Amino acid sequence: MNNMINEKIKNSTVDEIHKILINTKKITITTHVNPDGDAIGSELAFFFYCQQKGIETRIINCSETPYNLMFLAGIENVNVYTDNDNEYIMKSDAVFVLDLNNSPRIKAMENVVLQSNALKIVIDHHIEPSFDADFYHIDSASASTGELIWKILKCDEQLKITEEIASALYTAIMTDTGSFRFPQTTRETHLIIAELIKYGADPVKIYEEVYNIIPYRAALLQGEAFASSELFYDGKLVVMTLTKEIFKKTGGLDSDIEGIVEHTVTIKGVQAGVLITERPNDPEVRISFRSKGDINVRELAVELGGGGHFHAAGARLSNVTFSDAKKIIIEKAGKLFIQQIFFP
Repeated sequence: MNNMINEKIKNSTVDEIHKILINTKKITITTHVNPDGDAIGSELAFFFYCQQKGIETRIINCSETPYNLMFLAGIENVNVYTDNDNEYIMKSDAVFVLDLNNSPRIKAMENVVLQSNALKIVIDHHIEPSFDADFYHIDSASASTGELIWKILKCDEQLKITEEIASALYTAIMTDTGSFRFPQTTRETHLIIAELIKYGADPVKIYEEVYNIIPYRAALLQGEAFASSELFYDGKLVVMTLTKEIFKKTGGLDSDIEGIVEHTVTIKGVQAGVLITERPNDPEVRISFRSKGDINVRELAVELGGGGHFHAAGARLSNVTFSDAKKIIIEKAGKLFIQQIFFP
């Protein structure tokens, strides 16, 4: 277990997580706003496991599930939060918070989760947790939260590994490793994947569903993002933008931007990419960062109030216009390039 977490926080072992489950009858599972494959896949696998244990369990998220994850078995059990869910959350014995480490990222659910007398358990692979939880199971060396869920489940000798669990965790790990190409992908990652395939995960089908089938509106949105591309700092930084007018023009949804930012660092010479998004009826400007090599975009995201990983991070800006947000990001990114490229 990696020690890069707040010194005041005691990292719980897998055995301690299982002890919590033994004494639990009612669970809420949740994850971050705009959930990705790691978030949804981890939730579903843990949900199926809790069902096997006879624990009453609900998945309640603060935002919609992306279209490219709707193929997963059990996806009908992933609910979008409303006030009607407050009673269930308040009466839960435990709330498992997956793939995030700070409470503002559960948005409208934050107050009810924090006010609940339920035990709060954070399972995550991001560093520097700030969630006010009772237990933490965090390993920032892990390539995905899906890997952590797999290790928790595998410690139960009574676990029945179903095709549904295997497919959910395969999706989680595949998406958060960039299809096994990101630096934190390890030999252990591939050994886990081999196990999941043995239990029924279909690599071809899952990849096809996640990456190769998109609605026409999403294709239009991607085209607009690519057309907006601007290069800065001798072509080392690319910035793509999607305004609320573009969302209205294309009919695009929040979930349709999933994966667009990954294309920024495929441009020749680019070492860091940014996607800046302004959506209808959302006062915040969303920023997604990607990088390669020695460029630490997490550092930039943290400076803007966000977080993430070395090569993949994000933030949200409030009380700022879209144009001002863009200027701020380009300026701050410039400092990062000066520090890490021009004067290494």
